[in-house]
Amino acid sequence: MSNLMKMLLVLAITVVIPLAVLLGIWADILPQSLQVAIGLAGVVLAIVYIVGGNLALMWSDIKTGRYSKKS
Repeated sequence: MSNLMKMLLVLAITVVIPLAVLLGIWADILPQSLQVAIGLAGVVLAIVYIVGGNLALMWSDIKTGRYSKKS
């Protein structure tokens, strides 16, 4: 796959699709149940990202022994 196709795919995933969803919600094209599901999915993904990132950082600190007493 060429670099141009990869760039276009990344742009589509990160810009075009979320923009289409937001415009669909703003223009009341999407049904309300789908709007609620998208909102809940966003909240859940944000929580998973924050908690998972903190756990990963804590785990790396534990693995490296960053806070162990060295006397």
